[in-house]
Order: sequence, then C-alpha cells, then structure tokens
Amino acid sequence: MRIDDKILSIPPYISTAWSQVASLHVENQLPTHVLIVTLNNGTRIEIPNLAPTLLKSVFDAHTHHLESEAQTRMLAKSGGSPGAQTFSFSLPLGNLVHDLGLDNLTSLLQHNPEQADGPDLPADLLEKIATLGKTIGAQNPDMLPKAEAHCNCVHCQIARSLNSVDAAAPEQLEEIVSDEELQFRTWDIAQNGEKLYTVTNPLDSDEHYQVFLGDPVGCTCGHHHCEHVRAVLSS
Repeated sequence: MRIDDKILSIPPYISTAWSQVASLHVENQLPTHVLIVTLNNGTRIEIPNLAPTLLKSVFDAHTHHLESEAQTRMLAKSGGSPGAQTFSFSLPLGNLVHDLGLDNLTSLLQHNPEQADGPDLPADLLEKIATLGKTIGAQNPDMLPKAEAHCNCVHCQIARSLNSVDAAAPEQLEEIVSDEELQFRTWDIAQNGEKLYTVTNPLDSDEHYQVFLGDPVGCTCGHHHCEHVRAVLSS
C-alpha cells in the first residue's frame, strides 16, 4: 500500500498516479461505507471497509496533489523555470520575495552567477528556510533545489538552507504506524461479558450488534452464520 501526493495504491483495488484520478467521494452502502474513486477515463472503482485513518490519508494525499498542481501552474504563469518548480509545492514564495526586498521571483528561483559574491541573507530568515527544508526533505529530498559550489546568490543560499537537514531527520520525522492501523478493519469488537461481544461498524458507530458465542450462537442482526459472528470468531 502507498498513499502520498503522487500515487494512490491500495491493493487489490487500485494502483495509479493521482494525475489519473478525476474525483473521490464516499457512499454509504450499508452495512459499510465505500470509497468511490473515479478515473479520468470514467472508470469507477469501489473500495469498501477502509478504516477512518486510511480514508483521511487518501483524501489528504489527494488534496496535497491538487495544491501542488495549482502552485505549479501559478509558477508557470509567472515565468519561473521548470527547475525552479521544486519550490512551488511548499515554499511561501510571495513572503520570501517581500522579506528579501526582491522585485520578482527570478533571483529566488534561478541561480544567478552575477550574484556569486553577494551578501549573506539574514540568519533568522535562513533558519526559517532550513526548518522548512526538514519538512520538504522528509517528504522527498530529491525535490530540493541544488546550490552551485562557491556561489552566494540568493537562490544558492536558499538551496543550501533547504538542504541543511541531518541524514537522520527523515527517519525521525517519519510517522510510526502500527500494524493494526495498516490492516483493513471491517468491524470493531469489544467483549461485554462471558461469550458476549459488541460488534460496531468503524465508519458508523450507530451501527452495532450483539453477538453471543454460547449455546446457541446468535446475533441481534437476526441472521445465522452472519459476518458479525465470523468477525468475532476471527478476532
């Protein structure tokens, strides 16, 4: 499974780039909620029983992808070079241009050898940029801009600050996800007494059943050999 701002991969249902996804929405198909992924070619993919944390991850990743695309288009309209787009997805360009007193984005986004001996940027500004670089580098260090050796232009100073991340930082920033969170949960199960269990839909707390594993085995849903009993037995 891989869910980030570039790829949506939830085996065995789907594995594709976000650029191929037209829209996302959730449908209530009792007894569960189903994530509906519509592709650009019109294909509709249904993914049932996703835990709430996974659903949130999917929508967050799609939002990040859309924001990245929007910022890239804005940068292209402003005349920025393709190589400069590494800044576009996260760096607040407008604020930096204002703080540095620049007339446009050119000095910020492009290496300028004419400024090779330029003055150092304010230390507090570089520190803020370095902090941002840790976040960007943890996501994808290859997207960080590169500085030219022995150059002190605005672009190269900022590039050095963004790249000033300890090698261990990405590992430290990586979110720890438990094995339980990586598993698909169809039902939440809680034991209420001897051989008595409550089975609850993780996406809808109002949907719950009582399962008894005594003699006879039964469930308040009224069906024999139902999925609620199977869920308790397999837990």
